[in-house]
Amino acid sequence: MGRHTGLAPGLLLLASLCLAATASPAPAQSAQDADTIPYIFRKGDTLYTLARAYMQHRDDWRAVLQRNRIGNAYAIPPGRRIFIPTRLLKSEPLTARIIAFKGTGSQTPLAGAPAPLAKDMRIEPGAVVETGPSSFATLELSNGSRITLPSATRIRVRAMRHFLLTGSVDFDFLVEQGRVETSVTPLKGAADRYRIRTPIATAAVRGTNFRVGLDGAEGSSLTEVIEGVVGVGAGKAAEDSKAALAVERGFGASASADGRLAKEALLAPPELIEPGRVQTDPIVRLSLAPVSGARAYHVQIARDAGFVALEGEATSRTPEVSFADIPNGRWFVRVTALAHSGLEGMPQSYAMRRVLAGIAASAEQGADGWRFAWSGSGSGRRVYHFTLRPERAGAAALVDEPGLSSDAITLTDLPPGTYLWRVGLRQYEAGEEVTNWLPAQRLIVAADAGASR
Repeated sequence: MGRHTGLAPGLLLLASLCLAATASPAPAQSAQDADTIPYIFRKGDTLYTLARAYMQHRDDWRAVLQRNRIGNAYAIPPGRRIFIPTRLLKSEPLTARIIAFKGTGSQTPLAGAPAPLAKDMRIEPGAVVETGPSSFATLELSNGSRITLPSATRIRVRAMRHFLLTGSVDFDFLVEQGRVETSVTPLKGAADRYRIRTPIATAAVRGTNFRVGLDGAEGSSLTEVIEGVVGVGAGKAAEDSKAALAVERGFGASASADGRLAKEALLAPPELIEPGRVQTDPIVRLSLAPVSGARAYHVQIARDAGFVALEGEATSRTPEVSFADIPNGRWFVRVTALAHSGLEGMPQSYAMRRVLAGIAASAEQGADGWRFAWSGSGSGRRVYHFTLRPERAGAAALVDEPGLSSDAITLTDLPPGTYLWRVGLRQYEAGEEVTNWLPAQRLIVAADAGASR
């Protein structure tokens, strides 16, 4: 069992509402010892006993003494807060688990060969997890937090551990390629830590929902906050919570390679046009209302409202996005707009029903007249509806045939003229009915060349 103490409010991380504050200025520290956790001395504590029980080596107390500029190791009063480099502390490793996966991907352990990703696979500290094209994976950590990797993303697990001295947990991930979205279970202890890094910046939180990624085009690190507040540090300030930029819900921050940070409001989510329409065509087409300031649009489809089990995603420079091979069922769609800075905006989710009831039709002239043929795709019982009317406005239908079970109809003696014809489909399955109509098509019937004048 780890030793739990009454610790001061968070010192290295940005809390979900504000940056943690220290009671006194932190002492100067080397780059090697910049990663520390706080500990408050209790009655009966000495650096010697702490080192024997909770540090890697018995003489590690000397480094703690120097780090905190303590002159007398025997004169540390109870209640004094000290900072201990994490490299000195004993810890137990924690693990994560793949709870959702689709497509291709790999996990490379710290000491081992790459292995294909699979659901329920265990991920250990030091591992590298990578998703391939059109692939998705979600990791669940030991405290219930989740990290979702979309297509072409690679992360390195820098740390997943439990410190014996404080009982605190430390999660640290590096995004090497692509972008991730994480939902962080609120951290319980003041010394608990949760960080997601890129090679440029670090985002630290205590409980929130945010995204972190790399913009290949701009060469910058991006952080977008969906819930809570995130502390973003870059350059030399990446490990300094007091120098971190507080990014609130609805805002994002971009960090350049030279450590400059820029904060801006995230774009509002686009609206899905006809959100209740059943998707019946072979290709699922989604139309979005344009958003001012958007350079592109991002759409994800998932089986669950939490978007843990992703099925597909697409990015388009126009507000029209399409997906192929989406199975029948009830789905969830999440839409965002991307700003010119590369920051992805706030999300909006919609429920979507998918029932494949595709229909195709053709018209050709034969010896017996005009033959109209059609075919449907999907499952269940299908009934067709054929109509034909003159093109002029207000004209009544010449042919209106509902309830057709055949796949064609032939019209003889069709007078010369211009007509509009269309075919509809009613599909019945599991007690449900779905209707799909093709757009009206124009047909010109010319007079025979040998007709009398």
